[in-house]
Amino acid sequence: MTRPRLPMEASSPRGVEPEAAPAAAPAIAPAVTQDTASQAAASQAAATTQGTAAPVSTPQEDTATSWRLLEAPAPWVVVLVVLPLSFAVAWRAYARETLSSGMRTTLVGLRWLSLLALLAVLARPVEVRSQERVTPAEILVLADDSASMSRRDAYSGAEEVARRLQALLPSPSGGQAPSVGEASRAELTSAWLDARLLPHLEETGYEVRLQRFATTTEALAGPSDLAGRGAATHLGDALASALGQARGRHVKGIVVVGDGRSNGGADPMAVAERASQAGIPVHTVVVGDTRPERNLVLELVEAPTSVLEEDEISLIVRVRARGLEGGAAVEVLLEEVEGGQAQPVDQQRVEPTEEGLRVTLTAPGRRTGSRGLERRFRVSVAPLPEERMLDDNQVATVVRVNPERIRVLYVDGYPRWEYRQLKDMLLRADERIEAQMFLLSATPDFPQEATRGLDRLTRVPTRTEQLLERYDVVVLGDVNPWAISADPAEGEEFVRSLGEFVEKGGGLCVIAGEFDMPKAVAGTEFAKLLPVTLDPTGALAFEVDTTLEQHPTLEDPSSPHQIVRLHPDAELNRQLWQEEGGLRGFYWYFPVRGAKPGAQVLLRHPTQSLSGDGERDPLLVAGYHPEGRTLFLAIDATHRWQFRYEHRYHERFWRNAIRWLALGRLKGGDRRHQLEALQPEYGLDERVSLEARVLNEDFEPLEADSRTVELEGPDGELERLELAADPSRPGVFRTSFEAGRAGAWSAVLLDADEPVARADYEVVLPSHENADPTPDPAALLALSQRTGGSAVTLAEAGPLLQALPGGEERREPLRSDLLDAWDRWGTLALVLALLIAEWILRKRLELI
Repeated sequence: MTRPRLPMEASSPRGVEPEAAPAAAPAIAPAVTQDTASQAAASQAAATTQGTAAPVSTPQEDTATSWRLLEAPAPWVVVLVVLPLSFAVAWRAYARETLSSGMRTTLVGLRWLSLLALLAVLARPVEVRSQERVTPAEILVLADDSASMSRRDAYSGAEEVARRLQALLPSPSGGQAPSVGEASRAELTSAWLDARLLPHLEETGYEVRLQRFATTTEALAGPSDLAGRGAATHLGDALASALGQARGRHVKGIVVVGDGRSNGGADPMAVAERASQAGIPVHTVVVGDTRPERNLVLELVEAPTSVLEEDEISLIVRVRARGLEGGAAVEVLLEEVEGGQAQPVDQQRVEPTEEGLRVTLTAPGRRTGSRGLERRFRVSVAPLPEERMLDDNQVATVVRVNPERIRVLYVDGYPRWEYRQLKDMLLRADERIEAQMFLLSATPDFPQEATRGLDRLTRVPTRTEQLLERYDVVVLGDVNPWAISADPAEGEEFVRSLGEFVEKGGGLCVIAGEFDMPKAVAGTEFAKLLPVTLDPTGALAFEVDTTLEQHPTLEDPSSPHQIVRLHPDAELNRQLWQEEGGLRGFYWYFPVRGAKPGAQVLLRHPTQSLSGDGERDPLLVAGYHPEGRTLFLAIDATHRWQFRYEHRYHERFWRNAIRWLALGRLKGGDRRHQLEALQPEYGLDERVSLEARVLNEDFEPLEADSRTVELEGPDGELERLELAADPSRPGVFRTSFEAGRAGAWSAVLLDADEPVARADYEVVLPSHENADPTPDPAALLALSQRTGGSAVTLAEAGPLLQALPGGEERREPLRSDLLDAWDRWGTLALVLALLIAEWILRKRLELI
């Protein structure tokens, strides 16, 4: 298809050929003034300021020829006096002659023409040859390229509109065009520009400037480059940029193509007022289904990235409704997708609101076995009647299932109740957890306890290699870490190795006690591993009231951390922790000065605030250091939770805690390979960053130039990328790339073409664009009405094309040449021919 001329093409206006001016002629037209040049320069500067280079159009020159009577009387004199009087004279000359009517008419006509020719001599007829500067009319086209343009409208119940839009979509060679419901708004915009607007502007001689806008405005090479990725829509800024470019140029209109939503930047109506004052109409074309909205929106609030085999999986979603009558209920369905087949696993019937309703769905735990190391889930709601936007009615997520056992080392100082019950839980509760215990107060001949099949410890492992090879989580009870052996050197080595273990992804849990932990580590290097700031004086411990039973309070009851989520229902979970009829409380706790920056408080004391910062004292704090995970528990009374509920919630808490601590080593890979998306969620306008940490067989950073990952998108297509080595961080490989289409993505780290680690992330619409992506035709209509433009839809664009008829180029005279008609022999020959013809007829009729 032929495109409209590019802004700097040196082609003539339609139907006009440039012509050189004569070498010498009397110039009567004005010359180009300096003000015109200054105005053009100002236009160029304004366009550059707006961030879009827009060179002023190169005018073409044209030569036009016309005739003028320089000394002719007023038109009314010619019509009322000259023509009647000259005709009367001609008629009178033959009025008394005996002639046939035809001959009389001929002679009178010749006499009248001769008289008019003689009178024309007195009016001085001249040929005017004018040289003009012709500036083509320009149309600025602004196409919305924000993320809301990636939406797909179903057009259900609007068959005629769907049929017209379907006709716009091109068919790939040898294939079938996608249906309207499968095409995004950006794709429909591209098809409409290609099929309707640009060909019309080409035919009518307009010069076109294509631009796209989101948060900024930039030149658009072609309609196919529209992607719908912008983080927000600044329509007012885009119009202001277009007006800046229009200064000093022959712009006859601005065409805005988009859904009409503007969520940032300048006020579009204020800018439209400026366009109206400048005399530039703004035509608008709304994209998307403009009927009143009825829509259900499903958002994934929380989903685990990795679980142990046989763990139940809880997914939390938010259901929002627009245009739904109060009290109407919808079914939220959780399905597990395997082998292309979806199997329902949970469902809830809820009454969603416009603000959103949180819904928790749970999939039971099961073994994956040979069926894979991941479980894929889909949460969906059935579309409402006449619901148009269906791409937000379901969300998908992938949960990695780690079949490996979590290996735990538990060291405590003496057989307190906390040690006894936690030890029994580790040995009894979960076959996916294997543990080795070491009790420092035991006699040398005491058989330390361990999971069946594991060796019983005779000493605490102290070397880094031993901790990394044998364990994922280390739990320290009321123990001085420097006193794990009679040899002080081994104690020093244990503390140093424990630091390296956590730095390389290991999990560390510290359970406070009344004798050593954490008093023994306050003010030491070991304290840097903890997610809390300790009181080096230990004075706070003497102010604790141990006479009353207290119940901890959740830091975030409505969305509790996975460690403290003992029940899927948030309210029942809160009651378990905080009410008298829930878990048994505690009497003693170890006060700290507060959580460190970046750490997350999960439980707090209900009333006590000894730290002095105004916050109630933290009882359970989770943190990171830097690749590992740490957990500080300020109470030693979790064993009391079994008094009313037996093992149920005690086991669930510790399973949750150990699983969370182990994810630093188990998440997304084996113990030597880890892959992580640096954010769990990316906007369409962002770049995804993947980072792999790879150790060799000696658990040292791998020396290599790159690693390979395989990406799988929402549509199941596979793509391979290379992660380049980070020269500043041995064993770390990174890459970044554009987010791609919205949906759930997964990345797999390959070693010799075998998957060794996995990371999942989701690409979503930016929050500004996702808040309300429905079209706003009223806003675009108001914009057009303010400026005198047309407001149309993609399916009914006829009025817009009629408003751009063409022939609006600007012509500015440069010079003119005057050539007297009587200076030409042809003119004299014409007059003589008239006189001779009359004389010959008179001679033949014997009138002379």
